Amino acid sequence: MTVDANENRTDENAAYVLGHSDRELARLERQAAFFGDMTRDGLVRAGIAPGMRVLDLGCGVGDVSSIAADLVGPKGQVVGIDISEDALVIATRRMHAAGHDHVRFVHSTIEEFADYGDFDAVIGRFILIHVPDPAALLSLLAQRVHSGTIIAFIEMDVGTATALPPLPLMERCVNWIIEVYRRAGRESEMGSKLFAAFRSAGLTPAMAGFTRIASEGDQDGFAFLTESVRSMLPAMDKLGIARPEDVAIDTLRERLVAEAAGGSHCIFYPRLIAAWAKTVA
Repeated sequence: MTVDANENRTDENAAYVLGHSDRELARLERQAAFFGDMTRDGLVRAGIAPGMRVLDLGCGVGDVSSIAADLVGPKGQVVGIDISEDALVIATRRMHAAGHDHVRFVHSTIEEFADYGDFDAVIGRFILIHVPDPAALLSLLAQRVHSGTIIAFIEMDVGTATALPPLPLMERCVNWIIEVYRRAGRESEMGSKLFAAFRSAGLTPAMAGFTRIASEGDQDGFAFLTESVRSMLPAMDKLGIARPEDVAIDTLRERLVAEAAGGSHCIFYPRLIAAWAKTVA
């Protein structure tokens, strides 16, 4: 099974529905704290260990690269690739500030990167959700890495975000996000689809799931949801999903907080699923 690079290019115009604005880059940094502990757990389970050489696909501002750098230690190496030069500038600055001298970044698409055989592990978080054919991309990676390389991805199931008792405004925001992915031809429940995608690529993954659970006082969660909606607002408007005046983004976080303040709510954020497998000759 092969992938057509022209049909499946993960370039910013065709794939990344959240865009690359300054606010989106800031949202990605906030995402680091929100999902960081679960990401670390997933990578540890996948076998990322001291001394390894790790390639981080779609590294953005370097959140996953930083976690990988901690896990491989100074005797290891991490290379992150991304299509956004602005994100890589931020990622490089953050790695220098953290003292991660064993991390470097390359401006490249996943398809055009040429040095897959140099790594012990290829990882990515929230990447396959933006790819038209995840199984084809996994197959491409399996062909390009050497035997025994770990391929590990962490994805989410957006639709599993919910609250008990229900929070209608929160549900409306989640449904807007799901609809953007649906109309863009992307899989919003990519976490649940990881097993099938790996198997279609000739890989049998081990898997683990993680869910962040909070109470109605979780301000960080409402801020994260608001900024996710903000990044998607141009796509929502263009696709006819929601108009800016209907979303009222400038007051959205406050309205989410106010809605939750009316009761005792248990909030389940999107389920994260990690899948990993080693390639064989």
